[in-house]
Amino acid sequence: MKTLILFVSILITSINIFPQNKTIESGLYLVISKDSCKKIQNNIKIKYGSDTLCLEQKPEITVGDIESLNTGTEIMDGNKIYALNIGLKESAKIKLKEITEKNIGKRMALVIDKEVVMAAMIRDPVTNGRLTVSGAKANEINSWAGKLREAIDKK
Repeated sequence: MKTLILFVSILITSINIFPQNKTIESGLYLVISKDSCKKIQNNIKIKYGSDTLCLEQKPEITVGDIESLNTGTEIMDGNKIYALNIGLKESAKIKLKEITEKNIGKRMALVIDKEVVMAAMIRDPVTNGRLTVSGAKANEINSWAGKLREAIDKK
């Protein structure tokens, strides 16, 4: 009986940490501090590498806000990197500028297909409405671009 109670307790805890009933759509989310996360009921907890991030309930920028999407290569510090370039619609540019101005020093996560692909610190306001996600592998960048295109087509 103690084993069953322990199992049920672990199961309930797991459900609370990684809620299965919440829809996590692709987009940009503000990351909530771990202290604030404990106080807020309707947030999203999601794995990012070896860490767990707490995200706001809804994305600040959605796939519906994307105007352009392309992949390419760039040279950074003498190394070839692959990049996913995201351009936002005019209304989303203004929204992203306001969000990043108000949240300097906080993190923002890009979620694609229920996976955090980047969680960057906001150091300056993003005023041009363009985001670049870089990586070491072309197939990873191309996969992210494909998943975003699929999400855009569904909108």
